[in-house]
Amino acid sequence: MSGESYECENPPCIHVVVDYPRRRLAVFLETGDGEIIHIPFNRIEEAYKRASELLRRRFREASGDEVDELAAEYLGAEPLEE
Repeated sequence: MSGESYECENPPCIHVVVDYPRRRLAVFLETGDGEIIHIPFNRIEEAYKRASELLRRRFREASGDEVDELAAEYLGAEPLEE
């Protein structure tokens, strides 16, 4: 055990879980409902490269209601009611 803490105080959280003796890792997304979803690292790399390129081209990250608007318009997703 490495002593690392994987508590999620402000969801969503991204955890990089490391098994040092076996030299392996896995990345997980923890939702506000406590669900744990494995995300293959190659998908994280692809998303990071795309986002970085867009930021270099002077795009900005959406915030607030813009996030819900983008999710609804492009993903067909509805915001969760709390």
